[in-house]
Parts: sequence; C-alpha cells; structure tokens
Amino acid sequence: MLINSGRITTKCNNIVKHRNVFIPGQINGKSDIMELKTKAYALLVLTLFSGALIPVLLVFSKGVNLYEFFLMLYGVSVPVSIAFVWYRGRLGELVASVKNPKRLALLCFTGIVTYLPIEFGIAFAEKYVSASLATAVFRLSPLLMLLLLPTLLKERLSRYQIAALSFAFVGLFIGISAGNPLAIFQNSNVGIVIFLIAMAFMYALSVIMIKKYIVDIGVLVAVASATMLVIFLALFVLGGMRIQALNTAQIAVLMYIGIVFNVFSFFLYLTALRPIKATIVSNVYAFSPFITFVLAYIMLGENIQPYYIAIALLAGVGIALQGFDKYGGRYIAINKDSSINHMTIFDVTGIFADTGEVAINSAIRGGGRVLAVKLGAEHAKNLGSIINANEYGGVYTDAHESVRNESKFVKSVLGARNDDIVVMKSGMLRDCERFFADLHSKLGLGGR
Repeated sequence: MLINSGRITTKCNNIVKHRNVFIPGQINGKSDIMELKTKAYALLVLTLFSGALIPVLLVFSKGVNLYEFFLMLYGVSVPVSIAFVWYRGRLGELVASVKNPKRLALLCFTGIVTYLPIEFGIAFAEKYVSASLATAVFRLSPLLMLLLLPTLLKERLSRYQIAALSFAFVGLFIGISAGNPLAIFQNSNVGIVIFLIAMAFMYALSVIMIKKYIVDIGVLVAVASATMLVIFLALFVLGGMRIQALNTAQIAVLMYIGIVFNVFSFFLYLTALRPIKATIVSNVYAFSPFITFVLAYIMLGENIQPYYIAIALLAGVGIALQGFDKYGGRYIAINKDSSINHMTIFDVTGIFADTGEVAINSAIRGGGRVLAVKLGAEHAKNLGSIINANEYGGVYTDAHESVRNESKFVKSVLGARNDDIVVMKSGMLRDCERFFADLHSKLGLGGR
C-alpha cells in the first residue's frame, strides 16, 4: 500500500527499492510533462493580466441595469462552461455533484464568494468611484486572506505576515479617508469604500475555499455560473425587469467576460491557485493594481490619484515582506500538546489535487489532507525502517516514482535542499498527526 511495485532510485544511496520497501537511492530521468510548479506559476502570471483588465472593462456597464447586464453575462457563461466540462470528459462528475446536496451547496457558496465580488461588486462600486480606486482597495484581498489562514486552513501566521497585514490596514485607512486621515468622515465615498473592503474580504474567502476543498475546477466554474445566473434572474425580476438596450461595446464586454474571463481565465486561475502558497499568490497579485492603473489611464483617461498609488504601494511592501518568510503557512496541529508542534509541517494537499496516485486521490476525495515535512539525509536509514514497518498507510517520500512530479513542488514549498528527504502522509488529519508524532519520537528529533 505504501509503495507501488517497480524499481525506483533515490538520492542518498545507489540502492534499489521494491514493493513496500523504502531504501534511499537516486531518481533519474526527466518528466515528460511540464513540472507542476512551473505550470502553476505560468498560469498565475497569465491570469494576472486578465484579472487586471476586468475593472476597466466593467466601467462599460455604467448606464445600464446591472441586473440585466449580469443576467445576460451569466446566460452566456453557463452553456460555455457546461460545454467545457463535457469537452474535458467530466460531465458525469458535474451530474454527480448536482445530485449531492452537500457538495452542491459547497460549490454554490464557493462560486458566489468567487464571482460576485470581482464582477458585480466592482461594477456596482464603479458607479460611484473610479476603476483605479476600486482596484486599489479590492486588491488588498490577498493580504486580508492572511486573517483567515489560522482558523480555516490551520496555518500559522509568521511575524512577516503580521507585518504585511499591518501595511494592509494602513492602506485600508488611506482608502476610507480618500488620502486625508484628518477628514475621514468627510469622504463622500466612505460607504462605497467600505463596501469594496467587504467585497475584498469575500474574495479572500474564495481563495481559502479553493485551497481547503478539493473539487474539479471545471465543475466548480459550471455550477458557479449557474448559481450566479439564478441569483441575477431573481434580482432582475425583483428589480422590476427593466430592460435597457446595450450598445456594441457593452455587448462585446459582456461576451468577453462571460466566455473568456468567467470560464477559461477563471479555470486557469483557480487551477494555479490550489498548489501555490498563499504568500506567493499575494506576491504575484501585488502587481495587479498597477496594471489596472495603466489600463484605466490608456483606455478610460482616468487620472491616477497619488493616494491610489499609496494604497497599492503599501500592499506591495506588505506582500514583499513575505518574500523573507520561510515558515509562514506552517500547519497548526489539532492536538495542541502534540510533539509535532516542534516540527515544521506544511499542508500540501493542493499540490496533489490532480495526482495520478490513486491512494492519495482517494484520501483527498474522502476529506483527507496531505501533510509534509523535510528531514536531513542523516535520517534516511532509520526513516526507511520506520516506513517499511508498514504501520501507517499513505506514507510517501520524494523517492516514490508515483508522486515524483508533485514531490519536486513539495520540496520547493518546504525549502528542502537536494539531499534532504521529504516525507508525506495522506489521510485524515488526526491520523496524519499521529504518524508525524510517532516519526518525531522514533527519529529522536527533540525540539526540532
């Protein structure tokens, strides 16, 4: 169960490893597919630009009934997203998800906190403030996400992350006061800025949901689009069903957002989001407001106010601080007295979201997680004895051929050197904790 049949090699010694036996050696050969880490980073950067364009395009929804606009927009997204699910061969999974009330509720809620803030939230705000200001406030969401990590993802906040949050809150204060803290209550847009902060926090929650719950992204996009269609149909009816003619530019924007952004761009973004640490996502999206500022100036002729840049810079400084952070995002044990609190463990479940390893895939689908820790090469011999004792299922190292590609990504997340050994355990959290506590004891790691 621990290890599939076959000959694989590892880095520590030139020894062969057979079924259910762990013996260090060396992995040879190159992956015939793009490494997971490279692919995820490339997709994240690609979607950065499409996301930065959305606040600018949503300006074209001004002057029309927003309920009508978004009803038509999601009316386009639904058939395209379902066709995309069918193309990927996941139609059966979509049907199964719709028939499962609990999973359907999860998908609907995740879809709402993902789509509503960045589309309707920004479009509504832009009726009162510029696209640049809306972006400057909204793009604080990656930092607000840090507030949710300890409770929802069981990840520790480091001192760098706390410092980053401090910069974020200074930026929020500047946004609420329109750059003049002494006249905070004289800002006529204070209400809409607070609304944008609420939208940013909701969008931050969406990132947590994607990382916490492993679902098929294409299925999520389809259910989310259908959910938003139902919501805006209800709002359109309750709002008196006011129909206003759309001009050519508005129709073009509607089609672009409904097809390209809502289906394909979101699919790529959410696929990239799961395996990457929250701090890395924050680092990349620090550039988003500045791209939007330039696009708004070129396409809309908007002036860029100094305090817009101040908000974005504060977010950027806070996010840059996290570049020095090696331990932020560490797993918080359920058992507070467990010895694993002396170990630097990371939850790497997202990296295995699409793994071909059946046992790990089954554990994740059943509500389990994948935790990982790095060990020095000096523990190789004792580690092999512990794993070969076969007391625990779902234990892997970076020597396992079946998870070789994912292991490369895991090693980078843990900051492991070439000669370090990465140990991964899949299963329910309490079972994972028991394994690592046992490992801590048997290897004599002390206060490490």
